[in-house]
Amino acid sequence: MIVALHGLTTRHCTLLTDIRIAKETGYQGIEIVGAKLRRYLDTGHRLDRLLPLFDDLPPVGLGYVQDIERQGPEEYTALLRECEEICALAGQIGRPMVQLLTGPLDPTGSYKGIGDRSWPEVRALTAKNLKAIGDIGQRHGVCFYLEPLAFAHLHKLEQALQVIDDAERDNIGLVIDFWHMWDSGATPDQIARLDKRYIFCAHVCDSLEANGDRGGPDQRGRDVWPGGGRIPIKEWVDAVLATGFDGWWSCELLSPKYWELDPWTTARDLREHFVRYMLV
Repeated sequence: MIVALHGLTTRHCTLLTDIRIAKETGYQGIEIVGAKLRRYLDTGHRLDRLLPLFDDLPPVGLGYVQDIERQGPEEYTALLRECEEICALAGQIGRPMVQLLTGPLDPTGSYKGIGDRSWPEVRALTAKNLKAIGDIGQRHGVCFYLEPLAFAHLHKLEQALQVIDDAERDNIGLVIDFWHMWDSGATPDQIARLDKRYIFCAHVCDSLEANGDRGGPDQRGRDVWPGGGRIPIKEWVDAVLATGFDGWWSCELLSPKYWELDPWTTARDLREHFVRYMLV
C-alpha cells in the first residue's frame, strides 16, 4: 500500500518542489498535477532531467482528462487528442495511472455536458467514449481512474460502475474520492460491498456539506482538514479496506486556507494524520 502526495495539496508549489516535499515528509509516491508537469516542460526544461527524481518516488497518478462524455465532432476529436497526449506523457514518466473526470468540470466554459439526454443515452455515449479512451491507454500501457464529479450529470457511484462495465476495458477503474462520493450520496456500506477490481486508487478528503448535498463546481465544501468536516473518515477508510483494496491512496486537500501555510508542514501533518486512520 502506497501513500502518495497529491499535487493539489501543495497547489502553489512547482513540480520539483512537490517532489522534494514528498521525499522529505515520508511519502512513497506522488500524484502529479498535469498542469505542473506541462508548465515545467513548456518553460524549456527537459524531461530527462526530471526522470531520475522518480527513482525513489514513483509517480502513481497523473491528472487529468476532463469532460469525458464530449460528443460533438470537434469536442470528441479534442478529447481523443488530449487523451493521446497525456498517455504519451505518462508513458515517458513511468506509466502512472491517468485521471478521467466526468463533466462539465467548468459549467461556465464552452462544454455544457450532455445532461439534457436520458440516462440510458448518457450511459451509452459515455461508455462509447471510455472504450476509445481505454484503447488509447492500452497502446501506451496506461490505466485510468475515473472520478465522477459530484456536480456533474454523471456523478453517482452506480452510474460510474455501469459505464465502466459497459466500456469493457480492464484498464479503466474508479478512484474512491471521499468528497465526490459523499456529496453524491454514497455510503460506507456501498463502498465496502464493491468488488475491489473496480477500485484503482483512493482520495481521502472531507466535506462541510451533508451526505448527498452535491456541492458546486467551486468545491468550497472541501476547504476543511480531513476529520474536521462531516464525513466519518475512519468509516470510509475501513470501507475501502474491507473490499481488499491494497493500492495507492492520496490525501487531496483542496483548501485555499491550507495552501497559504507552509507546504512542508501541511504535507507532513496530512500524511501522519491519514496514517493514524489506517492504523487505529
